[in-house]
Amino acid sequence: MCLGTKGNDFILNAKHKDVNAEEIYRPLTAPVFGKNVVYDCPNSKLMEQKKVSRFRATHTLHRADTTQFVKFGLTTEAFESYVPLIVDETNTFLRNSKWMQGDSGVLDVPPAMAELTIYTASRTLQGEEVRGKMNSTFADYFHALDAGFQPINFMFPWMPLPQNRRRDHANKMMTETYLSIINDRRAGRSKDSQDMIWNLMQCIYKNGVPIPDDEIAHMMIALLMAGQHSSSATSSWIILRLAQHPHIVEELLAEQRRVLGDDLPPLTYTNLQTLPLNAQVVKETLRIHAPIHSVMRQVTNPLPVDGTPYVIPTSHTLLSAPGVTSKDSAYFPNPDTWDPHRWDADRASTTNGDETEDNADEKIDYGYGLVSKGGNSPYLPFGAGRHRCIGEQFAYLQLGAIIATLVREVRVGNVGGEEDKSIVGTDYSSLFSQPLNPAKVRWERREKGQGKKSA
Repeated sequence: MCLGTKGNDFILNAKHKDVNAEEIYRPLTAPVFGKNVVYDCPNSKLMEQKKVSRFRATHTLHRADTTQFVKFGLTTEAFESYVPLIVDETNTFLRNSKWMQGDSGVLDVPPAMAELTIYTASRTLQGEEVRGKMNSTFADYFHALDAGFQPINFMFPWMPLPQNRRRDHANKMMTETYLSIINDRRAGRSKDSQDMIWNLMQCIYKNGVPIPDDEIAHMMIALLMAGQHSSSATSSWIILRLAQHPHIVEELLAEQRRVLGDDLPPLTYTNLQTLPLNAQVVKETLRIHAPIHSVMRQVTNPLPVDGTPYVIPTSHTLLSAPGVTSKDSAYFPNPDTWDPHRWDADRASTTNGDETEDNADEKIDYGYGLVSKGGNSPYLPFGAGRHRCIGEQFAYLQLGAIIATLVREVRVGNVGGEEDKSIVGTDYSSLFSQPLNPAKVRWERREKGQGKKSA
C-alpha cells in the first residue's frame, strides 16, 4: 500500500513493463463488460479502444484517415450537443419520475440518481436508439451487471452465486440487444444514426481488422457503465450535501441569475463554463467522496522504491488510495468540511492542494491522446497515468448540467429539518464507493416563476 502524493505517483505513473492493471481487474470486469475489451485484452488494444484510429473502414482499407474509437463521444463538439439532452432528461425526470410525484416529498437519493444518470449517459454517449430501450427490463439487466462488482469476484468470478448467474444472464441479454441494433443497421432495417454504435462500426484496429460486432457490443456495455457509475454515486452525494447545506442551493440559483440573467436562458455547454460555484460543488464533492476508493496494480518486474533499500517483488500487488490525500489537512484545511467555496478564485492561492494540482499538470500521451500525468496531485478523483479515466470531462459536464437544472426546479433539505446536519456513511463494499442505503432527503418544487423570473 502506497499512500500520499508520492505513493499515488509511484503506482499510477509506474511504467507498464513494471506494473499491470489487466491481471488485477480482468477477473472482475470481463464477466461484466464481456470478452476482448477493457481489461480482457492486451494493454495496447485497450489504448486503441480509447484512442483515435489510424484508419477508417471506408470502401477501401488503404485510406489513411482519423476515426475516433470511444473518444468519438468525448469531443467538445459532442459536449455541446449533450447539454440540451441532459437538461431535457433531467426535466423529464423531475416531472414524471415515480420518485418525485406531487409538489413535495421524501426522495431515496441513490436509486433515483442511478436511474437519472443512466438515462442521461445512454441518451448522450450511446444515442437515441439505445436510450429508447432503457425500460425497466434493461435497467434490471444493468443493475444485475452492477452487482457483479463484488470483492469475491476478484478471486472467484466463476463461482455460481446467485448474483453471478444474474450477471452472466444480463451480459448475454444486453450483448444481444446491441447486436440486434448493429444487425438491423447493417441490413438497412433501421436508421443508421451517427452515434457511438455507428462510429465503432466504421472503425478498424491498426492491424487492419474491423472491430468485431461482439466487441462493439461489449464496448457499449463498458461505456454505459463507465458513464454511469461515478456520476450516479457523485450526483447522490451532491444532493445529500446540498440537503445538508440548503443555502448553497439558493447560492447556485442566484449565481445563474447573476451570470446568465434573471430570465434563466437554456443551459448550454458554453454558459455552464461561466458558473464557477456550480463547478465547485462538483469538485468539492469529488474531493470528499472519491468514487473509486482503491486502485490496484500487479507488479510484473521487481520494482525498486526510490530512496530506500526496498525492492517490491512480483508476488506483490500495489494499492493506492488517492482519496487519502484529498482529505489531508496538509493540502486542504478542515478537510472533512464540505465547502465548495474553498475553490473560490480569490482563495485558490492559499490552497496548497490547488497549487499542487496546477504544478503537477504535466501532459503525456499513452497512445490515445494527451492526458494529465498528474500523479503528484493530492486531488485525483479520476486517477492518473495511462489508466486515467478518459470520461473525466464528460462526468463534470453531466454532473454540472444535472445540478444546474435541478436547482432551478426544486429545493432540498435533510429529512430532520434545518437542525439536522447529518450525512449518511459510505458503502465501500463494492469497487465503487457510494452512500449507504437508505439515503433520503426532503424535496419541494419551487413555485412556478420562482426558479425562472420573467425578464
